[in-house]
Amino acid sequence: MKGNRTVRDFENALENLLEKHQFAHLTVDQICNEALLHRSSFYRYFHDKYDLLEHLIDTRVRDIIDGALSESDLIESGVNYIDTHKKIFRNVTDSGPNRTLFSELMRIISEVIINRSKAQPTDTIGKMIQHSNNPELLAYSISGSFMGACFWWQTKNYNVPKQEVVTFARQAVMALSSGDNSLNKGGIQHVGND
Repeated sequence: MKGNRTVRDFENALENLLEKHQFAHLTVDQICNEALLHRSSFYRYFHDKYDLLEHLIDTRVRDIIDGALSESDLIESGVNYIDTHKKIFRNVTDSGPNRTLFSELMRIISEVIINRSKAQPTDTIGKMIQHSNNPELLAYSISGSFMGACFWWQTKNYNVPKQEVVTFARQAVMALSSGDNSLNKGGIQHVGND
C-alpha cells in the first residue's frame, strides 16, 4: 500500500483529525469526510479505524527511520515528532476511562519494529531484534521504554526539556542493546528467591 494516493489521503485525514479529537471518539464517517472520500474507498483499504491508525503509525515510523542518519538521530527524530505533534500523541494515548489505546499503540510500534528487522537492518535495534531468541518480547520492551518516556513527558504537560527525554530514551535503548546480553542469548532470566 506504500505510495497509494488514496491511502495517503486517509492517513493525512486521520492525522488532521487527531490534532483536534481523541481517537476513541472518531468515526470512519468523520475520517472519510475529512479525506473527501467515500466509505467504500475506506473499506477497500482498511478494516476499521484501528487498521488506518496502524498504517499511519507505520508510515510515520518509516519516515523517521528513513530520515535518520544514526540510531541516536533516530531516537531524537522520534521525540521531535512527538514534540511537534503533542496534540496527536495526547489524542491517541488519552482515551479517557479506556486506556487500551496506549497498549494498542505499543503493539503497533512493536510490530513495526519487528517487520523492519526482517529486512537487512543496519541499526542496532534491528540487529538486536533479528538475533533475539524472543523478538516480540524485545520489540515490546523497546517500544515500551520509548512510549513510557513519551507518555511520562505528556503527564508532565511537556514541561520537561525535550533533550532530557531524548537522553533518557537513548540510555534505555543502549541499556537494552549493550551490557548483559542475557536477553538475547538465554531468554528471560529469573531474578529473586524461589
